[in-house]
Amino acid sequence: MADACCGPSPGGGDVKEAIREVYSRVAEGTESCCGGGEMLVGVESLVASGYAEERVAALPAGLVESNAACGNPIDIAGLKEGETVLDLGSGAGLDCFLAAGEVGGSGRSIGLDMTDAMLAKSEANREKMGLGNVEFRKGEMEAMPVGDGEVDAIISNCVINLSPNKAAVFGESHRVLKPGGRFVVSDVIRGEGFEGEGSTEEWCACIAGAISEEEYLGGLRAAGFEEAEIVSRTPYLVEGLESAVVRAVKPR
Repeated sequence: MADACCGPSPGGGDVKEAIREVYSRVAEGTESCCGGGEMLVGVESLVASGYAEERVAALPAGLVESNAACGNPIDIAGLKEGETVLDLGSGAGLDCFLAAGEVGGSGRSIGLDMTDAMLAKSEANREKMGLGNVEFRKGEMEAMPVGDGEVDAIISNCVINLSPNKAAVFGESHRVLKPGGRFVVSDVIRGEGFEGEGSTEEWCACIAGAISEEEYLGGLRAAGFEEAEIVSRTPYLVEGLESAVVRAVKPR
């Protein structure tokens, strides 16, 4: 991904534009995300991230390859029949489709993404699968096109690290969740002593935007969440970073 991004000290807008460009090419199949294909993609890699092979292998061809993962938040989210779940950075829709099976026909699975090419691909996948309880919305995590208290659960997979303003993401997550709603995401966290270049390329590769466990959990608590915790963690592809499943609850 050497020529996907540029600039050693990007601002928030530069990061956003670079991420849109990279993930548009990922959707088109002309590029791999996160360091030239090192990120976990494909059935085997998703299985390594905690997904059941029979579930992901049954999805349409091409869907799995366009989604990256650093864990499996769905198994921790405890989704129930009739609930509404929101996937932040839904990509080609993999987690939205899996979540739709958990909430059933009386529930809703909403995908949020800011990249037109990904939204087009996810909608095509939705039509191919014939799922009426799935919808996709264009927007950014820092200003979600979602009503106050509209969702029962938020999931996300290796996406929040890409945001230059995580406090806004946590605040918006708290706003759109119902009282008692769950925030369960997989993401990259920074270990003690980790030092990166901070370049736009590292942002796109899910490296530069990683924050520490203390910052992550502290940010959730500052936004009003309770029971913020790291549920599980495994080594990430880069030394000094970890893949973690993070959970928090909006107070009733």
